[in-house]
Amino acid sequence: MNVARKSILPILGAATFFFVSAIRAGAQDSTNQVRSSAETAREEARQRRAKMPIAKGTIKEIDLLRHQLKLVTEDGLRTFTYTSRTYIFRDKEKITADNLKVGEIVALSFNTDKDGNVLVQRIKARTPAELMEPPSTGPADVTNSPAVSHP
Repeated sequence: MNVARKSILPILGAATFFFVSAIRAGAQDSTNQVRSSAETAREEARQRRAKMPIAKGTIKEIDLLRHQLKLVTEDGLRTFTYTSRTYIFRDKEKITADNLKVGEIVALSFNTDKDGNVLVQRIKARTPAELMEPPSTGPADVTNSPAVSHP
């Protein structure tokens, strides 16, 4: 019986080693699959956005001569061409392209022609809070002392 224990112990040790190694390798494969599936989901979302005729981003550059806007979107820097027939709004007010400002957040709808040119139909702009001028509060109160009431 003592001989049987001596011969089984190395076999059990080797089996345990292989079993633990297989579990660790499986765990690493599953984390790699999770990462790759997350990357796959991001890539699929990017492809869906590329097919959709809408975009949202921050204006990086406005070229009034070429009638082009360069936007920083989730997918990187994109260039859009607008025409004289493009509707441009800020809130509910209709504006012109020269009223747009670098740094504004815009959402736009566009069409892509057979040559791959992107023509904008509608632009809706809104200014981020940090670009807006702070509201005037009237004359500054120069006294910092608490009000004293007299009897």
